[in-house]
Amino acid sequence: MAFAIKTMNKISPKGLQLFGAKYAITDGENAPDGILVRSAQVDTDLFPTVLAVARAGAGTNNISIDKASAKGVCIFNTPGANANAVAELVFIGLGLSLRKVAKALEWVKTLEGITDAKEMDEKVEKGKSQFSGAEYDGKTLGVIGLGKIGVLAANGAINRGMKVVAFEPFPTPMNMLKLDSSVHVTSNLTEVIAAADFITVHVPLTDKTRSLLNKSSLAGFKGSVILNFSRGAIVEDAAIVELLAAGTLSNYITDFPNPLLIKTPGVINLPHLGASTEEAEENCATMAVDQLKDYLEYGIIRNSVNFPAIDGRPASNAKVRVVVINQDVPNMIAEITKVIGAAGLNIVSFKNESNGKIGYNLIDLDVAAPVAVLEQITKLDKVIRVHKIVLG
Repeated sequence: MAFAIKTMNKISPKGLQLFGAKYAITDGENAPDGILVRSAQVDTDLFPTVLAVARAGAGTNNISIDKASAKGVCIFNTPGANANAVAELVFIGLGLSLRKVAKALEWVKTLEGITDAKEMDEKVEKGKSQFSGAEYDGKTLGVIGLGKIGVLAANGAINRGMKVVAFEPFPTPMNMLKLDSSVHVTSNLTEVIAAADFITVHVPLTDKTRSLLNKSSLAGFKGSVILNFSRGAIVEDAAIVELLAAGTLSNYITDFPNPLLIKTPGVINLPHLGASTEEAEENCATMAVDQLKDYLEYGIIRNSVNFPAIDGRPASNAKVRVVVINQDVPNMIAEITKVIGAAGLNIVSFKNESNGKIGYNLIDLDVAAPVAVLEQITKLDKVIRVHKIVLG
């Protein structure tokens, strides 16, 4: 069985080569089984055949997740695959600010007309004082969010001689095990903001984190630099403009320029460079392709933002795996198995998981599943989607 894959951005060849002969990959595919994307906008309603969308990156706000869930389309992301790239950029951005690198580079351009080396040396020595900066060492970094990126940023700060306070209301054991023991972790955002000389943001954009850093929450900030390599809407633009105008804030470093920030003095705008390294793009593409293949070939789910996680290769004697996606309500398993049993089909394996909204079922049969049976299951109340995977 061949699968059609639509690419909606340039994807690392090291990821694409993992698809193999079973897959036809093109950016012109209009009836895809799967979509592979980075930053392009994806409206899943435009692709009725699509079963899954894999985002080669962490954020999924460019994908119509609610529409996808309503139609039984699984959405994947690749958390942590670009973590090192983003964490490294935090310290590059902080260095740009503390050492006034951007202004210094612009000033050096004014020396281009000088042809005498001695004259240039004299001007450099006289001019450099205006770019006197500060060091990381001994300062306090406030880290907002301790996912994989936040942990790397926190540990990187400790390694640079800094102190770290971190806001994380829902710490996960895996991430906490990797965190330097000297990092002070709290669920009190106000405490972190008040203690920090610099703040770096590493939380996903959700309804709860939108404008998380705003005029009210930043009222107690006495530091000089805020860095946002997460998502633009997490930090309220109006609050940043006001802090910069008041002189409270020296620089806002953001990876998400917009018309207001571009013209605001004190904002260092970067063109969404966070994951733009060869290594990160390869890691994200490889992870996304692996997840998409596992879903299309076996129904296995890892790192989905809208479906529950489920693992398990098909039973050795299975001929067909039936995937049933339903609203998470009672008695669905009984109704599904009743239809299959009434058709005289033998279930050799049945796996079920739910996430409170979506119920997800993998049903292995030792014979081909008649179309009529799949249609009956599809017609059950609260069933969202049914499709079969031919095995072997």
